Amino acid sequence: MTQGTLLSVEDLKTYCFTRAGVVKAVDGVSFSVKEGEALGIVGESGCGKSMTCASIVRLVPQPAARIVAGRILFEGEDLLKKSESEMRQLRGKKITMILQDPLMSLNPVYTIGNQVAESFKLHGEGLSRSAVRQGVIKVLTQVNIPSAEQRLKHYPFQFSGGMRQRTVAAMALAGQPRLLIADEPTTSLDVTIQDQFLRLLKEMQEQTKMGLVLVTHDLGIVAETCNRIVIMYAGRIVEAGEIHKVFERPAHPYTEALLQALPTVGSRSKRLFQIKGEPPNLLNLPSGCSFWVRCHKMLEKCKKEVPPMVPLDGGGEAACWRIGMETR
Repeated sequence: MTQGTLLSVEDLKTYCFTRAGVVKAVDGVSFSVKEGEALGIVGESGCGKSMTCASIVRLVPQPAARIVAGRILFEGEDLLKKSESEMRQLRGKKITMILQDPLMSLNPVYTIGNQVAESFKLHGEGLSRSAVRQGVIKVLTQVNIPSAEQRLKHYPFQFSGGMRQRTVAAMALAGQPRLLIADEPTTSLDVTIQDQFLRLLKEMQEQTKMGLVLVTHDLGIVAETCNRIVIMYAGRIVEAGEIHKVFERPAHPYTEALLQALPTVGSRSKRLFQIKGEPPNLLNLPSGCSFWVRCHKMLEKCKKEVPPMVPLDGGGEAACWRIGMETR
């Protein structure tokens, strides 16, 4: 791990063993997150984004899914070597996760106050009831819950979607984590609330210097929130680099296609660009590069050999056989 690196994922492989065969959900993924840095993980549904995050906190769906190889270094320690008891001490304290649907994280039969207080009770090391209550009010206020003190006795169904997601953020931030993983946290929110929530995440990250891993399929969200980006396809990373460099000069055809599919303000085109075909079945991946079936720059070599990740001029890296063949 380099100086200042908070999380380092090295050649991570997480497979799902099913009756139909082995699904290589995460197949050799490597990336890092520095203190105070925001990393965006982008790709179509089924590319392995969420399974990568679940692997980091060691909450892959059992018994089918298993982490079969790699290392996950957090503050220099390999999480894959820790016991379940040690992981429970880390989860919610040093590493927290926000899920896509806040109702998956909130219990409908407990009040908001009780659920946020649980984070303080688990990691607050003997705080008094009064101190826990004040802590809950403070963190709800920080995430912009109006009239926080009066809201403690409310239940999740009494909150709007945006307020529920901010409550989940409060639960995640209560332990003052070093790393926050947000798995598509804005999918169920409308555009206005989505913007407010992303601003909140960014503000909290800047104040606490925590690392942020933001999983999304929306390149616009990544552009506004993150410093670096990782593009995943069929369980592998195909391109990684600083946001502005990847957006200005995409090196992989898949990244290029994703950017072309973004709507442009003022464009008079009647149809949006569409990537042809569909993501491959992970049970029956094509030989060679997984993207060649949909790629408009495909070479014969792409059908036979998997391209390695290679460094790019000016920083970043990508996995494509055309790199070096074209003037960049």
